[in-house]
Order: sequence, then structure tokens, then C-alpha cells
Amino acid sequence: MADKKKDIKNFLKPRKGRIRQGYFKPTNPEKYKGDPTNIIYRSSWEFKFFKYCDENDMVLEYAAEPIGIPYWNSVNKKQSTYWIDCWMKTIDKTGKTKEWLVEIKPNKYILPPESPKKLTEKQTYNYVRHAKTYIINTEKFKAAKAYAKAHNMKFGIITENFLFGKM
Repeated sequence: MADKKKDIKNFLKPRKGRIRQGYFKPTNPEKYKGDPTNIIYRSSWEFKFFKYCDENDMVLEYAAEPIGIPYWNSVNKKQSTYWIDCWMKTIDKTGKTKEWLVEIKPNKYILPPESPKKLTEKQTYNYVRHAKTYIINTEKFKAAKAYAKAHNMKFGIITENFLFGKM
């Protein structure tokens, strides 16, 4: 997986603030690939997905932020590293296993932004911020898909539609 000195967990600990962050304590620590006492979740959505991985019999193994994928960030004009939220190994009903790279994101951050109805300063600022986020996410996802394909894995994005059954 990731090189120890470049492991995101060595330099980015959970923070206190508006977004729920902390350490996930699995009920099935043997399923976790890595140190099960150091599973960091960076949002309540990641917590919910790790709980799903931990409790679902179809998930054989999983890991949080295990792989740093290099990509070109055209907004900041530099090479960056995309730390994928989760890696997991699943088994289907026929017994076939599959490895996944999984990103957990709100649906609004994977869709292009809508132009503001009025060009107020606040709406323009939010539109530009959303557009930058969308561009960066698109570049990250393109790099993750290429990495997954090169390593015989699948790349998937988990949104509120999966986590909260919104279809």
C-alpha cells in the first residue's frame, strides 16, 4: 500500500470542528488492512461507510486512505497527491473477488456547478469555488480511474444516494 513516510495518517490527524472527524473502532478488526487502532475518518459519511465495510459480509478487507495517487492540479498549477478515501476487497455471490478504490463525496461535488441566477458577489464567489472543486475532483477521479485500471481494480464514488438511500 502506501510508503510509511508518505502515509497521510503520519501528518494529517483528525481535527475538531464542524465536520465530524475521529478514529473508527471496528467490530471486526481482522478485516482492516493496516493498524485497526488508527482508522481515521474525516467526515460522518466516511464513518458510515467504514461501518458498512466493517459489518458487511461481502466486504472481505478494507483500508482508509491507503494510496496516494499523483495527479496534475490545473487550478493550483502543480503536481499533487490524491489520497483515496478507501480501498476494499469484496466478494460477490458467485465467489468472485474484486478490489475497489472508493471516494466518498457529496453528489454536488461530482457534478458541474450551475450558473448563478443572479450575479451577486456571494453567488459568484460560491460558483467559482464550486467550479474549482469540480475541476480538481475531475482530475483526481481521472487519475484514480487510471490507477485502478492499471492495478486491476475498480474505482467508485459513494455519495449520499448510497449512504442514505436517496435515489
